[in-house]
Amino acid sequence: MLDTVCAQVPGAVYGPLTGSTPSNQRQEMVDEFTAHRGRAVLVSQIEAGGVGLNIQAASVVILTEQQWKPNTEVQAIARAHRMGQVRTVQVHRLLAKDTVDEHMRRVLERKSELFDEYARKSQAKDTDRASTDDGWDRGVGPMESSIVEMEKQRWEWVDKA
Repeated sequence: MLDTVCAQVPGAVYGPLTGSTPSNQRQEMVDEFTAHRGRAVLVSQIEAGGVGLNIQAASVVILTEQQWKPNTEVQAIARAHRMGQVRTVQVHRLLAKDTVDEHMRRVLERKSELFDEYARKSQAKDTDRASTDDGWDRGVGPMESSIVEMEKQRWEWVDKA
């Protein structure tokens, strides 16, 4: 699948990043992708690129092969939603009609529903903000909104350069 994507996508393509790609080469691919001016594609196996990398230069994530663990996809998508991301991240899933993809999608939806129903909810978190606010900066650190604004300005400058 990765070779097909690499061959079919026009323009700058980085990768494929696979489980056999050494960690220093993974970071080099991400750095080259990040430094590229204009549109570019980083092609990666979900498990190889979905853990331990910051890919906030990406604003579109396309998943081509479903995973049996919903968190694997969530983790991979989170690579683009890192500190420093100032653009909206679009996520697309390519599914083939009348194939195992449809069955997997139903199973995964049910798994997510069960998780939401039994594990994700936290009465302590929902009733007391202090249960999740550790006050690490004692109120003197920069507000999240000011950090995001600084990053937006920085990326606007990079895009214009």
